[in-house]
Amino acid sequence: MLTEDEASGKHVDSKSAICLVSSLPSDNFYFVVATRNPRRRADQPEGVLVLNEIISASDGADIRRGDLEMLFRPRSVAVLGASSDESKISGRPIFFLKRYGYEGPIYPVNPRHDEIQGLRAYKTLADIEGEVDLVLIALPAALVEAAIEDCIAKGVKVVVLFSAGFAETGEEGEAAQERLVAKARAAGMRLMGPNCMGLAGFDANMVVTFGYTMEAQTPKLGPIAIVSQSGAYGIVAYYEARERGLGVRHWATTGNESDIDLSECLAFCIADDAIDVVMLYMEGCKDGDRFTAALEHAQRAGKPVVVTKVGASDVGAEAAVSHTASITGSDIVFDTVTEKYGAHRARSMDEFYDVGYACATTAGFPKGKRVGLVTLSGGVGVLMSDAAVQCGLQVPKLPEEAQARIREVLPFAGTRNPVDVTGQALNDPSLLGTCLDILIEADICDILVVYLAMSSQSPALRDVFLDTFRDVREKHPDIPIIAGVYYEGERREAMEALKCTVIREPTRAVAAAAALYRFGRSFAAGAATTPPALPKPVEIPRRVLNEVEAKNLLAAAGLPMIEEVLATSPEEATSAVGGLDMPAALKLVSPDVQHKSEIGGVMLDVTSDGAAEAYETLVGRLQRYKPAARLDGVVVAPMITDGVETLLGVQRDPVFGPVVVFGLGGVFVEVLEDVARRLAPFDEDEAMEMIREIKGYPILEGVRGGTAADIPALAAALSRLSCLAHENRDRIDSIDINPFLVRPEGKGAVAVDALIVPRDG
Repeated sequence: MLTEDEASGKHVDSKSAICLVSSLPSDNFYFVVATRNPRRRADQPEGVLVLNEIISASDGADIRRGDLEMLFRPRSVAVLGASSDESKISGRPIFFLKRYGYEGPIYPVNPRHDEIQGLRAYKTLADIEGEVDLVLIALPAALVEAAIEDCIAKGVKVVVLFSAGFAETGEEGEAAQERLVAKARAAGMRLMGPNCMGLAGFDANMVVTFGYTMEAQTPKLGPIAIVSQSGAYGIVAYYEARERGLGVRHWATTGNESDIDLSECLAFCIADDAIDVVMLYMEGCKDGDRFTAALEHAQRAGKPVVVTKVGASDVGAEAAVSHTASITGSDIVFDTVTEKYGAHRARSMDEFYDVGYACATTAGFPKGKRVGLVTLSGGVGVLMSDAAVQCGLQVPKLPEEAQARIREVLPFAGTRNPVDVTGQALNDPSLLGTCLDILIEADICDILVVYLAMSSQSPALRDVFLDTFRDVREKHPDIPIIAGVYYEGERREAMEALKCTVIREPTRAVAAAAALYRFGRSFAAGAATTPPALPKPVEIPRRVLNEVEAKNLLAAAGLPMIEEVLATSPEEATSAVGGLDMPAALKLVSPDVQHKSEIGGVMLDVTSDGAAEAYETLVGRLQRYKPAARLDGVVVAPMITDGVETLLGVQRDPVFGPVVVFGLGGVFVEVLEDVARRLAPFDEDEAMEMIREIKGYPILEGVRGGTAADIPALAAALSRLSCLAHENRDRIDSIDINPFLVRPEGKGAVAVDALIVPRDG
């Protein structure tokens, strides 16, 4: 923890509640965020600034909170290429700044005009007498570099670049963009864009964009932030959010992300106590460490992040690169990232807004996965039950005593859960409140989904039902409620004021309930404070390794390896097999052959009588199929037959680093693709969760009276592998341990084969 007195650097007001650390190391820069968090834990005293996260910029950018303060809340704004035509790209920002009451000076810059939209125009940026915090550049790409130099000379803090024609167009444009960034960074000036549609800090009445949406949907200040890499999607996201009545505090489009990126905007928004939810549209991620650090910051702060991420298909990935010069990375790995840090990945626009809206209006996040369902329609009740199970929720049975209480007032009701109050509730609306009370008091649900269909539009019932929710909320202030009611305008706002989320369609309401549960589970678990590590460092060399060398490194990291002997002659092979009390497996050892089975480099069930011949056969196969390959010998190992074959692997993602993969061995992995993934590193508890995720987990438990496998030994190996991968994240491309035999309970586990592929350079 940091108190205000302990924090070094500049401290701004408690509303922003940010400490800026001025003594930054010369080779890396850090974004230090400390907030008075309204969701603080019980052990966090009032008035203490809690250090939430440090965001490291691996590319060397100096990420300071003050920079983004000047981006969203500048004290003055200049527009280069300003137009008197309010409909043009360079005219809209001035129109919006004036329309929405921006209080700072607005400086239009255009050498051909003396006045623009009623404001004094300036021939050049240098002609402006006062300081300029933010400059918007709306000029052709050929004029941008000179404009950047003018901004540097003026001492501008932040530049927003509408201009396109840079990295999204190819190598020449990328080189031009790199020149802009180099000049800006040398001067300590920040850039948003190029190829973006601007941003808005609605709490400062600061809107600099050319999107017409800001005129069609006037701002409403609320607890949501929207950050989009796509300008067009960002403008649609704002429109749809406002169409659903959501209030937005910050809105930003990051474009090519030459400097300021989505991750930095995310961290900035999470640090704002007035923002409860951040909604992201992503096409790719250039800095995985920065993005995951921002997500972890959100997880620690207890603030939901809802993400729409495109580029799942090969075609989509190619389109994303051409659009904003993004690196999409592996889509499966991206899911692994969001799951680890508790963000929600939406698969449709409806889901995107449903979940964001539910997070902004909920009374709290469910403590468990139990859902109570109440409906006027028995058929819809079944539909919601099916949806709940598919979403991973539980629909527990209402206790018999509670069911009897409902039948006393509603003899024909469905009472199990879902509770079907039938059409009788239309004749006696008080029955709805009675049933809700009984359901909540039975203490079998963590969240409620209530479906009233079109009955909520009845002039005779709409206010009565609203009063019912008001009464329920007064008696039960903390339980999250999602209501399928057809309310708009004042009644919808009244429901939201009661912290009752309004989602009409029942399956979407259930899906939103499931998302709230997952957020609650993530926030309760929290982020790991100290990542696990190996007892002593193990460094993987940057050269090709043979199987024996790979196994030795894995053994040094604490993974159990099979006891084996490296034979370099037929005689040594015979002696090694003879020393075993069981048949042996013989395998070629060569750094030039990664997959031995492809050249017949493995022989099984070899006895001492056939060991010499097996040795000669293996050597002959290597010489025949790959004459130039180096032969290091033949490894001799006992045939272990009492284990469950599993696969342990690591693949280095170019964006997010090493990802550990686990599954059952053989056809279970190749055909069924039944695997679990985790970002490295993780502890044994998370490894246990990973193991339980695969569909084949019952095989490890021992199906139909079979012997249970030593699952704790497997979890320990997975965790140690994750630590080895993390500590060598810049030195490996992949690790493959297949098979990894998990022996019966109490007998441990053992790696039979291993391959480590170092990273070039």
